[in-house]
Amino acid sequence: MKTEVIVGLLLGLALAVGSLMPGPPMPEVAQGDKLMHLLGYGVLAAWWAGCFPARYGRTLLACSTYGVLIECLQAMTPYRSFDPLDMLANALGALLGVSIALAVRRLLPRLS
Repeated sequence: MKTEVIVGLLLGLALAVGSLMPGPPMPEVAQGDKLMHLLGYGVLAAWWAGCFPARYGRTLLACSTYGVLIECLQAMTPYRSFDPLDMLANALGALLGVSIALAVRRLLPRLS
C-alpha cells in the first residue's frame, strides 16, 4: 500500500478515535468544537484530494459521509452526543479542504 494512502487512513482513524473516545477536559471556547470539526475534516479532505486530484467530488462526498457516520456513532456512546451542526461543520471542513487542494493544484504550475 502506498505511503500516502496509509497516512490518509491514519488521519481518518485519528478523527474517529478523537471523536468517539471520551475527550479530555478542555476549556470552553465559543464554537471551539465546531472549529475542531471544520479543521479535522478540512485536513482529511485536503490530504485525500491531494492524493487523488482527479476525484475532488468523490473526495468531498466520502469525507462528508464519513463525518455523518462518525457523528451517528457518537450518538451511541455514553459520553458523546449527536449534533447536526457538527455534521455541517464536518461537511464544510471537507469542502474547505477540497477547495484548498484544488486551489493549490491550480496555483503550483503558475509558480514554476
